[in-house]
Amino acid sequence: MKSLSGWFLSMMWLAMGAGCGRVEGSPVGTNPDPGAQPSSGTSANPADPQPSRPSGPADPGVPPALPAIPVITSPDPAGVAVYVANACPFPIWIHAAGNGAVLQPDNQRLGNGEVRKYLAPRQWPSARLTAYADDTAQPSGELDKVEMTFESSGANTATLHYNITYVDWLALPSQIESVGTGADCKRVGCYQPVESVLTGCPDGLLSGKKCLSAGSYCANPQNATTELCQRLDQKIAQCASAHPGCEGANGAFTGQVYGCSGPFFSQQAKWCATLNRGTLDEANPEDSARFYQTPPYNTYATWVHQMCGPIYAFPYDDVGSTNESSYHACQGGRQLNITFCPRG
Repeated sequence: MKSLSGWFLSMMWLAMGAGCGRVEGSPVGTNPDPGAQPSSGTSANPADPQPSRPSGPADPGVPPALPAIPVITSPDPAGVAVYVANACPFPIWIHAAGNGAVLQPDNQRLGNGEVRKYLAPRQWPSARLTAYADDTAQPSGELDKVEMTFESSGANTATLHYNITYVDWLALPSQIESVGTGADCKRVGCYQPVESVLTGCPDGLLSGKKCLSAGSYCANPQNATTELCQRLDQKIAQCASAHPGCEGANGAFTGQVYGCSGPFFSQQAKWCATLNRGTLDEANPEDSARFYQTPPYNTYATWVHQMCGPIYAFPYDDVGSTNESSYHACQGGRQLNITFCPRG
């Protein structure tokens, strides 16, 4: 059944082996091959060409003055150019790791307005690039991350699979742009200023500088008896008793729906998405016009989509003809640009 997006997520899940049924819901758990040669990284080279930013749809409210990122006009034989820019009004530290490589130099500080260039391997499964708040022996205070898998496609290019994920929490708005020859080399981002991105965080999910996802909150056993973590229990029972194919949900609980976890919901994208979106009683549960209209549903996912648009708010948010996730696959890809706090 799986779409290309579903295949990508499953491949990342199998490679990383942790979390809430898909890699978006799992903690960072990469284990790079210690024998692999790390890819090289340098600061953005002033000699690189500096044309306008890669083309893409206009994003309302995105300021024109973001940190300048060069555009690579031809593929680099050494790998995929990954540029990371910090438009946040505070420094962050960057760690990027996947199967087989850790981008170098590792644990690098990026001040406001700074850009760093890395070279990533063209074959790079299950990778995450994470922004941290503190510089210690190992970065601490994880803020947010983006996810990617690269597949070598010849001629020094790759198919760049990428997404932004807020299935654990939302802390930093971010943006990804890709440069390549395919039709899906598209920009995706959350365009809220960092100072206001947590406004309206629902159901007591605000935790310091993060709005925790319902899945993360309910994964804590101390929260199991709260109303939020029991909110979907009756709908789960209804699904199991009255909807063919959902019988395996019998005995499951709300937290497993939020996280698309457990023996049933980790394997059943359709039912996990339907219950999160509150469309169990709809004739067409994948009609996006009906998402989050009839309680109970995942109020955190509702809020994320209101704040940031189509970005993963639960692990199977790519289910349906109207993809509510941030997943894209750029064929003929040669460059990926990641900007934290694109509206400052």
